[in-house]
Amino acid sequence: MRHISILLLLFACSQAFAQTIKTTFVSGTGPNDDEGPKMICDGNYDTKWCIDSPRLLPYSIVLDAGGETNIAEYGFVTGDDTSAYPERNPVTWRVSGSNDKQNWTLLDEQKNNRSIGDDNEEEYRFQPTFKGQYRYFRFEFIRMAGGTRIQLSEINLYKTAKTAVKTTFVSGSGRDGKEGAAMASDGLLYTKWCLDEPRQMPYNIVLDAGEQLAVSEYGFVTGDDTHTYPDRNPITWKVAGSNDKQSWTTLDEQKYNRRMRDENEQEYRFKIASPAAFRYYRIEFIRMTDGTRLQLSEIKFYK
Repeated sequence: MRHISILLLLFACSQAFAQTIKTTFVSGTGPNDDEGPKMICDGNYDTKWCIDSPRLLPYSIVLDAGGETNIAEYGFVTGDDTSAYPERNPVTWRVSGSNDKQNWTLLDEQKNNRSIGDDNEEEYRFQPTFKGQYRYFRFEFIRMAGGTRIQLSEINLYKTAKTAVKTTFVSGSGRDGKEGAAMASDGLLYTKWCLDEPRQMPYNIVLDAGEQLAVSEYGFVTGDDTHTYPDRNPITWKVAGSNDKQSWTTLDEQKYNRRMRDENEQEYRFKIASPAAFRYYRIEFIRMTDGTRLQLSEIKFYK
């Protein structure tokens, strides 16, 4: 049995690595030194690309996938000291594909996306808007969170994306209606769950995954007017799983996490360190940025 377990583990690891596209460096902005652009795909999170040359903006990186391929996701890995310098994270960028390094097709464009947090050597993944078979991929970084210095440890490309888990609403704090808790799992970004009931705190919502599933990430989508009311974003919460809605196991706990910004209908994902198979997932919201009003457009889970 031990040999079978080892073989299964090796197979699982090989499958995970098979989804990562091996890339080689083609070109990039900045000198080729210890923090040059070549560091962006050396497979080492302890090295990084770091540059501050305003005259060279937008900064660019071109990677070679070795053959024509379609990317389902791409990931940015933060630097080794991002917690001290979060202003170096990119917030506006473009991704393009090409097969000749001359003609480029836009695959994705993000404007003022502040979902990259201030965690060191942490990966944040994004799904391109458009698909296509390309060998070369160009990343153009136009604006950073603050100033003109950018730093990233790695840029990764993936053949497959994490699968969203379809959930149904079970129960939640607040009243039913057009801004009730059920709106957080209706699949629509223009609806939202919004309540201000201090006597009901901590607010909670329970969602049904339909079967026992081990989710590895969950996401909160901000409301349609969060830019005007950023104080409604949660900053302290707990995530728990259950198979009988009676006994709950804590899967994640965040205290004073202020990653969520004042952007409308923007998703922020959080990882579960030790996933386990549960059918029901409960989230308890303990504290908001300011006050007691909570609002979220959607709550999502990924396996």
